[in-house]
Amino acid sequence: MIEALARGVYRGTMTMTASAAAVAARLPGAPSRWKGLAERLGRLDSVGLASAASGRAVPLHAASVGELVAARGLLRHPRERFPERLYVVTTLTRTGLSLAREMPEPHLSFLFPFDAPRPVRRLLERLHLEAFLFTETEIWPTLLSALRAKGVPTFLVSGRVSEKTMRRARWLRPLYRPALAEVTCCMQTDEDAQRIIALGADPRRVAVTGSLKFEGTGAEPPVEITRLTARLGGLSRRFFVAGSTHAGEDEAVLEAYRRVVPGHPELMLLLAPRHPERLEAVAAKVEAAGLPLTRYTALTPDDGRELPSPGVVLLDVVGPLAHCYPLAVAAFVGGSLVAAGGHNVIEPARAGCPVLVGPHTANTRDVVERLIAGGGALRVSSTDSLAWALAGLLNEPRRAIDMGRRARVLVESGRGAIERHVKVIAARLTSAAFADADPDSA
Repeated sequence: MIEALARGVYRGTMTMTASAAAVAARLPGAPSRWKGLAERLGRLDSVGLASAASGRAVPLHAASVGELVAARGLLRHPRERFPERLYVVTTLTRTGLSLAREMPEPHLSFLFPFDAPRPVRRLLERLHLEAFLFTETEIWPTLLSALRAKGVPTFLVSGRVSEKTMRRARWLRPLYRPALAEVTCCMQTDEDAQRIIALGADPRRVAVTGSLKFEGTGAEPPVEITRLTARLGGLSRRFFVAGSTHAGEDEAVLEAYRRVVPGHPELMLLLAPRHPERLEAVAAKVEAAGLPLTRYTALTPDDGRELPSPGVVLLDVVGPLAHCYPLAVAAFVGGSLVAAGGHNVIEPARAGCPVLVGPHTANTRDVVERLIAGGGALRVSSTDSLAWALAGLLNEPRRAIDMGRRARVLVESGRGAIERHVKVIAARLTSAAFADADPDSA
């Protein structure tokens, strides 16, 4: 009774959301960012429809760029062995979609539909599913229940459950339990495994396989990014990278940079806001701080300009951030000074870069704790402590090098998640796409 009520309320809410989106997309003068709403209603364009009809589909759903980059290896191995399958990527953001359409792994990419009955039904009528993979926290009850009804093997990969979700577990369990009943859950940590079971997953279908973010992209960066980062690296400068910053963090980063740069005039700040829609606001903050501003997209590999130092390079495009970390003497990872849960600390650690994080790291708690305990990261809590930590690393280069080495060693020790995921997935599938896709033999 309670489960039926929870499901009815949820589906009603999502149906109203989808209906409102359908109306909004047709309004005269609707913003261009709404153009993807048709896809979120489960509709595909003619190219998408033709692709969807071309074979048995193996979709991977990832919320945005970070999750997609981490999980793409799960498509790479089976695609190399079984190219006749239709490999699909769905995501929730335009930036994630842009990246997916540049990746070689998927044949088809589009925005994930609203989790309402009609968009879900429309999408499943168009795709002939062999399996369905979804990442981290992307639990969508309507879709998962529909997949269960159709008998589609479904897998949560690199799964995690936040503290915020667990605080609402009493209310979410009636909704999640039937949706998760036949999902195979590959979780990042033992704690995540216990939490997904508490939300209703079958303990027999839960395994701890680690985080896919330890695996890296497995692909070379585009030539343009390589040349541009090489240009930055050839400037005889030192760099402080602040990645995935949120509103409320840019000011702290800029002020910390201003405080340390008098003693280190060769230091440049590479600043990458988490959300592209904030770029203009962040640029205004840089200028208000009296710091010279250069946009990454205004750079060309051979322009020969001397960039001002001190100064700020604003990373105003998706893609370069991970490839800038190897240049850095230190990296601050955003979403952690404000209560956003923190973002990917593995990328800078893999690059051998000392990592600075704030107090709010619930999304990456296990990795952050291991990095701090292993001497590869420092916790900061304010502008003052951020400036102090950065100055310390600049003043003690041997210490910074040792921190970076420790961070890299920890990341390397966490590899192997793809192999563990594939083994769990293969054990649940009778189809060949994953059952024979041994990563070690690909």
